[in-house]
Amino acid sequence: MESLLKNDKRLFWCNLCYFVVLTLFVVLRIASSLNWLDIGKYEDVLFTFIIQIAILFTVPFLMYTLVFKQKPKNIFRSFGFRKVSGKVLLCSVGMGVVAFFVIMFVSSFFSIFIQMLGYEPFVTYGSGEAMTFPAFLLSLLTVAVMPGIFEEFSHRGMLISGYSKMGSVRTIVFSGLLFGLMHLNINQFFYAFVVGMLLALVALVTKSIWPSIIIHFMNNGINTYLDYASSNNLFGGNFNEFILFPEVNILLRFFIYIVLISAVVYFGIWLLLKMFAYTKERQFKIFVKEFSNIKDPNQQLNIENAEELLKIYLSQGQTIQKDIDNLKPIEQTTNNEQENNLSQSPQIVMKTDNESKTTQTEIAMKPNEKMTFTKLLNILLPKTKEDKYKPTFKENFFLYCSIFLGAVVTLMTFIWGLF
Repeated sequence: MESLLKNDKRLFWCNLCYFVVLTLFVVLRIASSLNWLDIGKYEDVLFTFIIQIAILFTVPFLMYTLVFKQKPKNIFRSFGFRKVSGKVLLCSVGMGVVAFFVIMFVSSFFSIFIQMLGYEPFVTYGSGEAMTFPAFLLSLLTVAVMPGIFEEFSHRGMLISGYSKMGSVRTIVFSGLLFGLMHLNINQFFYAFVVGMLLALVALVTKSIWPSIIIHFMNNGINTYLDYASSNNLFGGNFNEFILFPEVNILLRFFIYIVLISAVVYFGIWLLLKMFAYTKERQFKIFVKEFSNIKDPNQQLNIENAEELLKIYLSQGQTIQKDIDNLKPIEQTTNNEQENNLSQSPQIVMKTDNESKTTQTEIAMKPNEKMTFTKLLNILLPKTKEDKYKPTFKENFFLYCSIFLGAVVTLMTFIWGLF
């Protein structure tokens, strides 16, 4: 693993760097509201380029380069830019559709909730002119491509890399919370918080940032296309009206929404499990390849990788650190010692799929034992010693500052909507 991930100061610098990013974001928003960036119809484009490239990418990249003195290759790798299989990428496309519906449901629910409190959302009306194809491509670049890359670079890249010191659950929650607050808008906070946690979960499960980039791009890209289709009377242009089911009575509409939400949740969980399985399959093949290339009996294995894989395939998440520490080279072990080690080690259940001609390793389970949500979560995100780590006040000081700053601006947008 890269030295950057093992650096004890990475949590402090991650929080400090994000606070700088968020502060610059707020300053730019204020400058825009004061018309300091007024350059006509291209103001939004300029604003997006500054936010995405200069603030969300360049600032963290330069700070990490200067502070940790790492090569760009190491920074990108520590931020999760690792290869994944084509199957995982394909599942990510489907998960992008799931994210689109999740955002639609969450946004609708919380929009109704805050409007019941008296909030009136600020609505911008289009010019009434049809969106041209070049304008659609530009919008696709600024709304889908750039946020998909650069927002993920900061949130699922830098934050997950820094917060890995605190364990999976806190990493998911804090990265999602900061992603929601980063939008600096009460309308966008709720769904951004939820989808931010989903993207963090996907990044942790797949050990890569590429799936979350694709999911982010797919969600924003679908919205961009629907706007283009609506203004040009193309396929899908009336989707926002159709999904409301205006011709259906309220009870049947409620039933349809329950079925639709259940189907989306089920499909999302199924895709997540598929991505997990494909990721472990690829890691296991790499592990076997590394193991088969060992010629020196004294050569050490990649213990971190071995422990992670063995937890999944052999011991159902139970720790085997003791077994790993006691591993001995085969040539130096007597037959009796080998028999004892085999009798004490978890048993491997191998199954050969004749159709695909691939060998799979099953997790041994007790008869009639049911897979609960807790067990499923432990398999997806095995517990580690980081889950019990308590950050110091200094390490989390700028995290608190970021939450405070983002919360204040977000609440101000809610207050403005009350009057």
